[in-house]
Order: sequence, then C-alpha cells, then structure tokens
Amino acid sequence: MKRELKKRLVMVALVAIAVIVLAQTAFAAPAGDPVGTAVIFDIGMGARALGMGGAFVGIADDANAIYYNPAGLTYVEGRNVTSLYSSLLGAGNYLGAGYAQKNIGVGVVGLMSTVTERDEYGNPGDSFGYRESALMGGYAGKFGMISLGGSLKLYSQAARSNKGFGVTADIGALMDLPSVEGFIVEDFKIGAVARNFIGAAKYESGHSDPFDPVFVMGASMKPIEKLTVAADFDVTNVTGHVGAEYLIMPELAVRAGGIFAGDGNMRLTAGAGFSYQNFRIDYAYQTHRVLPDSHWLSLGMSF
Repeated sequence: MKRELKKRLVMVALVAIAVIVLAQTAFAAPAGDPVGTAVIFDIGMGARALGMGGAFVGIADDANAIYYNPAGLTYVEGRNVTSLYSSLLGAGNYLGAGYAQKNIGVGVVGLMSTVTERDEYGNPGDSFGYRESALMGGYAGKFGMISLGGSLKLYSQAARSNKGFGVTADIGALMDLPSVEGFIVEDFKIGAVARNFIGAAKYESGHSDPFDPVFVMGASMKPIEKLTVAADFDVTNVTGHVGAEYLIMPELAVRAGGIFAGDGNMRLTAGAGFSYQNFRIDYAYQTHRVLPDSHWLSLGMSF
C-alpha cells in the first residue's frame, strides 16, 4: 500500500512539472493583440464538449481531442469520426470535422460569413465575404500513466481584399490516476494544454498578427458509474468551464454546464447525445448575454 501510494505521488509530481513547462511555454510566446485573428480556435469542435460548457481538457477521449487536448488521442478507442455545424450567433456558418484513432488525429474547422456594409443612415451597401479555416493534425504517446501530445495547425483567413496565412501548434498532457484506497477517487484525470504558443498570421497587406497563446488546466472524474463531471480553467483569459454528462442508458446521454468569465459574464449550456449501433448524434445549446443563443449539432460514427 505504501509503495503504491509513493508511486502515485511521484507520478503526480511529474505531471505537475509537465504543467509548469506547458505554462511557461504558453506565456513565453510572442505577445500581441491580434484582434480578429483565429477566432475559430476559441469556439469549439464537438457538441458533446460544448454541451458540457467546453470542459474537455481533462476528458479528451474522442475525435474532439485534436481541438481540446491532443494528449487525449491516446484514450481514443477504435476509429472515431465527428462533425459539427452551427449558424453561429446568426452571423455565419461554423463547420468542423475530425477523425481520430489511437495516438493519431486530424481535424478541420471553418467559419464563413457575409458582411453587408451600411452607411450612416443604416442603408445597406456592398456585401463581402469573410472566411477563416484551419487544418489540424496531431500525435500523442503514453508514458506510463502520462500521455503527452502535440498538434500542428495551418490557419488561413480571407477578409475583403486581404488574405492571411499562419502556422501554430498546441502541446498537451493528460494523466489518468488509478484509485488508491483512501487517496483518490475512481476515474480521475488531470490535464493541461498550451494552445497557439508559436507563430503568427501574415497578411498580403504586410501586416502580421501573432496568435494568442492560451494555457488551460482541466480535470474530470466519475463520482458514480454513469456520471462524468469535468472542470477546466483558462488561466490566460481567467475563465472557468464546468460540465457534467449522465448516461441515462448506454444509448442516451444528457449534459449540462456553464462558462464563467472573469468579467462576471456567465453562459449556461445543455445538451444530449443519442447513439444507435456505430452512429451518434449530439446536440448542444448555449446562452449568451446579448447575442442570440447558440445551437450546435454533431454527427459522428465509430468503427
């Protein structure tokens, strides 16, 4: 018992070191204020995660891992495909798709919108399109109880007569702590990810915007057999994400969560998932203080 407990404490210390390294990597990235740069990296990728308030860094066990925490690719079972669609805030269409198998994942996200110019009296003028997209690929490996992963992201933006392109990356860690009687609960995971810690978007105009580095810590556990609870803390933006998923039956899950920003802005989320054989459909709903509420739909399959 003492030997087992000592071993767990050593592994926790190793993960703490990895978290510190990730944080230093994120905060050492170039500073800047890239307004409008890489909005798609702040939205989400799957309705399952979005229904849980985006608290997914400590779960990351499906094709959405490539977006939330690439270290989670070691937890993917079989081959997993997911997709996402939303008419984002009534202002544009947001699409996502991902594929993952154990250790490897790829994904793509895109935002498409049409903007209409208006004069000082509100009369409509010319319209022009706005596009953002990103292609992601990642790999993860497991070292004992610790998983480490990274992803490379190719980003492009097309605004009116000014296109941009950039390359950035994420690195993440995830650890599954086996239970030790009297020490820790069952199915407890802790994770951390440093997103967008390198690179900048460079535009045809000659302007360059560095990507915003973001550092997030997360944890998840199953206090009872059918219930998963999770919490993430976005250290960079001082934002908390909490969520829960309950399996009513193996084919039906319900979810709820919340997003709590440092400025007092709170957004609530809810969702559900239904599976039949190898196919799955997930739905998520998110409130907003001023803008229209969001609705998300994901279709997926595993094989």
